[in-house]
Amino acid sequence: MIVSIGALFASVITSFVVTKTKVQDLDDHVREANKRLAQLDSRLDKNDTATHSVDQRLKVISNMMDPKERETEHRRSERQTVLLEGLRRDVDVLQHMHNGRHPPIKSK
Repeated sequence: MIVSIGALFASVITSFVVTKTKVQDLDDHVREANKRLAQLDSRLDKNDTATHSVDQRLKVISNMMDPKERETEHRRSERQTVLLEGLRRDVDVLQHMHNGRHPPIKSK
Protein backbone atom coordinates (compact mmCIF):
# COMPACT_ATOMS: atom_id res chain seq x y z
CA MET A 1 0.00 0.00 0.00
CA ILE A 2 2.82 2.40 0.75
CA VAL A 3 4.27 1.58 -2.62
CA SER A 4 1.01 2.41 -4.37
CA ILE A 5 0.70 5.68 -2.42
CA GLY A 6 4.31 6.48 -3.35
CA ALA A 7 3.61 5.62 -6.99
CA LEU A 8 0.47 7.78 -6.91
CA PHE A 9 2.43 10.63 -5.32
CA ALA A 10 5.21 10.29 -7.94
CA SER A 11 2.58 10.25 -10.70
CA VAL A 12 0.97 13.46 -9.37
CA ILE A 13 4.34 15.20 -9.09
CA THR A 14 5.30 14.10 -12.62
CA SER A 15 1.97 15.32 -13.96
CA PHE A 16 2.47 18.65 -12.19
CA VAL A 17 5.95 19.08 -13.69
CA VAL A 18 4.75 18.15 -17.18
CA THR A 19 1.77 20.51 -16.86
CA LYS A 20 3.97 23.34 -15.59
CA THR A 21 6.38 22.85 -18.51
CA LYS A 22 3.51 22.82 -21.02
CA VAL A 23 2.03 25.99 -19.47
CA GLN A 24 5.40 27.74 -19.74
CA ASP A 25 5.71 26.64 -23.37
CA LEU A 26 2.21 27.90 -24.11
CA ASP A 27 2.96 31.18 -22.32
CA ASP A 28 6.11 31.65 -24.43
CA HIS A 29 4.11 30.82 -27.53
CA VAL A 30 1.44 33.41 -26.64
CA ARG A 31 4.09 36.07 -25.96
CA GLU A 32 5.76 35.37 -29.32
CA ALA A 33 2.38 35.52 -31.07
CA ASN A 34 1.60 38.86 -29.36
CA LYS A 35 5.00 40.21 -30.40
CA ARG A 36 4.40 39.20 -34.03
CA LEU A 37 0.89 40.64 -33.89
CA ALA A 38 2.28 43.98 -32.65
CA GLN A 39 4.81 44.01 -35.49
CA LEU A 40 2.09 43.25 -38.03
CA ASP A 41 -0.09 45.99 -36.55
CA SER A 42 2.78 48.46 -36.83
CA ARG A 43 3.42 47.48 -40.45
CA LEU A 44 -0.29 47.78 -41.21
CA ASP A 45 -0.40 51.29 -39.71
CA LYS A 46 2.57 52.35 -41.84
CA ASN A 47 0.92 50.85 -44.91
CA ASP A 48 -2.36 52.65 -44.16
CA THR A 49 -0.52 55.96 -43.77
CA ALA A 50 1.34 55.48 -47.05
CA THR A 51 -1.86 54.48 -48.85
CA HIS A 52 -3.68 57.53 -47.50
CA SER A 53 -0.83 59.79 -48.61
CA VAL A 54 -0.83 58.32 -52.13
CA ASP A 55 -4.62 58.67 -52.27
CA GLN A 56 -4.39 62.37 -51.37
CA ARG A 57 -1.69 62.97 -53.99
CA LEU A 58 -3.76 61.17 -56.60
CA LYS A 59 -6.79 63.34 -55.80
CA VAL A 60 -4.69 66.52 -56.12
CA ILE A 61 -3.27 65.42 -59.47
CA SER A 62 -6.71 64.33 -60.63
CA ASN A 63 -8.15 67.75 -59.76
CA MET A 64 -5.27 69.47 -61.53
CA MET A 65 -5.88 67.47 -64.70
CA ASP A 66 -9.64 68.01 -64.60
CA PRO A 67 -10.76 69.53 -67.94
CA LYS A 68 -12.75 72.31 -66.23
CA GLU A 69 -9.76 73.24 -64.07
CA ARG A 70 -7.44 73.16 -67.08
CA GLU A 71 -9.80 75.45 -69.02
CA THR A 72 -9.99 77.89 -66.11
CA GLU A 73 -6.18 77.98 -65.83
CA HIS A 74 -5.87 78.45 -69.60
CA ARG A 75 -8.27 81.41 -69.53
CA ARG A 76 -6.49 82.95 -66.55
CA SER A 77 -3.13 82.61 -68.29
CA GLU A 78 -4.50 84.18 -71.48
CA ARG A 79 -5.93 87.15 -69.53
CA GLN A 80 -2.58 87.69 -67.85
CA THR A 81 -0.79 87.54 -71.21
CA VAL A 82 -3.16 90.10 -72.75
CA LEU A 83 -2.80 92.40 -69.72
CA LEU A 84 1.00 92.09 -69.83
CA GLU A 85 1.06 92.97 -73.54
CA GLY A 86 -1.08 96.06 -72.87
CA LEU A 87 1.18 97.17 -70.04
CA ARG A 88 4.24 96.65 -72.25
CA ARG A 89 2.69 98.93 -74.94
CA ASP A 90 1.93 101.58 -72.30
CA VAL A 91 5.53 101.47 -71.01
CA ASP A 92 6.87 101.74 -74.57
CA VAL A 93 4.73 104.85 -75.17
CA LEU A 94 5.95 106.41 -71.93
CA GLN A 95 9.58 105.65 -72.77
CA HIS A 96 9.21 107.31 -76.17
CA MET A 97 7.68 110.41 -74.53
CA HIS A 98 10.72 110.79 -72.29
CA ASN A 99 13.64 112.40 -74.12
CA GLY A 100 16.31 111.15 -71.75
CA ARG A 101 17.45 114.60 -70.59
CA HIS A 102 17.27 115.81 -67.04
CA PRO A 103 17.89 119.53 -66.87
CA PRO A 104 19.01 120.87 -63.51
CA ILE A 105 16.35 122.43 -61.31
CA LYS A 106 17.00 126.08 -60.48
CA SER A 107 16.82 127.16 -56.85
CA LYS A 108 14.88 130.24 -55.88
